[in-house]
Amino acid sequence: MAADDSLTLYVGKYSDDRLGDVLLSKPVAYLDAYLVALAASHAFAFESPAHQWELEGQLVKHFRGQRHWELNVLAIYRWQRFPWRDVLRTTLAIGEGLSYATEVPPLEAASHSNEGATRLLNYILVEMTAAPPRVKAWSLVVRVHHRSGVYGLFDGVEGGSNVIGAGVKFYY
Repeated sequence: MAADDSLTLYVGKYSDDRLGDVLLSKPVAYLDAYLVALAASHAFAFESPAHQWELEGQLVKHFRGQRHWELNVLAIYRWQRFPWRDVLRTTLAIGEGLSYATEVPPLEAASHSNEGATRLLNYILVEMTAAPPRVKAWSLVVRVHHRSGVYGLFDGVEGGSNVIGAGVKFYY
């Protein structure tokens, strides 16, 4: 079971591919654009050894192809009881919330798969963590960091952006 609070630090590389393609492990085409993110989470409801709900806030800095900041706030559902937990402590999480960029992200505006771009978009997180069972305070993390207009719901934006990232999570 994860602790009530955690900090996650991850870096990622930007892809113009659609979220479904990224999640289905199709070959991902990356652009020369990156981000570094610091996320703070707190478990707030329905905690059990099997699952928990979390609130998370993120501070994100984009660099290379983009240079803006991004702030994200989201709710996360985390499943944390897998049959192999005695061999590899694993969690799988999905999150939903809002993402605010300090400027319209240039790569989202120039995307071949997008129609429109704006500062405020929907945010989706898909995350997997893994660590040896004896290591309670740390995990390795892989994340998909997704901003999207939700089929035009946000300012008419169709499409979005994805960053595939990896980092570490510290539980306290």
